[in-house]
Amino acid sequence: MRPLVISGKPLSLWDPIRLGIAVAQQKPGHFFSPGFNSPLGSSCPFSLTIHDLIHLEVSDEASLAKRAYYQWVVKPATRNAEVIFTVSEHSRQRIAEWSGVDEQKIIVAGNGVSSHFSPVGDVWPHPRPYLLYVGNQKPHKNVRGMIRAFADSGLASDYDLLLSGDVSDSMAMLAAQLSVPDSVHGLGLVEEADLPSVYRGATALIMPSRYEGFGLPLVEAMACGTPVLSSNRTSLPEIGGDAVRYFDPDDEESFIEGLRALRENGLRSDLRARGLERTKIFDWDQVAERIRQGIGLEQT
Repeated sequence: MRPLVISGKPLSLWDPIRLGIAVAQQKPGHFFSPGFNSPLGSSCPFSLTIHDLIHLEVSDEASLAKRAYYQWVVKPATRNAEVIFTVSEHSRQRIAEWSGVDEQKIIVAGNGVSSHFSPVGDVWPHPRPYLLYVGNQKPHKNVRGMIRAFADSGLASDYDLLLSGDVSDSMAMLAAQLSVPDSVHGLGLVEEADLPSVYRGATALIMPSRYEGFGLPLVEAMACGTPVLSSNRTSLPEIGGDAVRYFDPDDEESFIEGLRALRENGLRSDLRARGLERTKIFDWDQVAERIRQGIGLEQT
């Protein structure tokens, strides 16, 4: 494989046109797109990657422009592509239902986890035991539900809740209303090199999302030996398998019960062991090989 270098922003509406021109000029035997953009009017066979359909299936992420782009650009591309790659069986099924293409044309390449994420190494310094959330604070991530369950669980007396990035104004206001403002903190910008230590220091990672195409923080946490408490929605049970404690994100009592269970040393030890074993299946070399086989390339 060799990269196709073009100017412009990948998410630009003009990107498919630029890709089409570049492909026509360079005449590759096959064009592989790691994203959902594909060359318009491609002069060669191509494949594309759709991680999920969040822009269509989550109302807070959707817009008229996004729906039009998927309908008139992405959907025709799925029908013209030789192969569609995705990251989970959940996404595979949803893409097939939406696009109308045969499921056999869609290959689950998955995701991997870097060896950088390991149980061995420095631990993030924090004055109190903490539960960790890694991700943005968009509505489908259910951070609001997580803060509410955390406050109602009574764990704030013993644990802090650390969020990657800054705590948004609305989340800070909610924490204050629920009388846990001193227990909910934002980590600010954490360098990639420091992220494993943040996972290692956590009592557990919380994945409260109502929608995920894959859920990479779940795998990164398990690779660091960190127990995971996760929502049981979309792809998350598929990725976590039996190495994760699950809850219903729309049932606060289920969420609270899961949080309180994290106090049990036996449960945490079991989740840690299961998680370290589970992460062995998430290998970037295997992802690359599935892509090579999908587009008919021999291993190099």
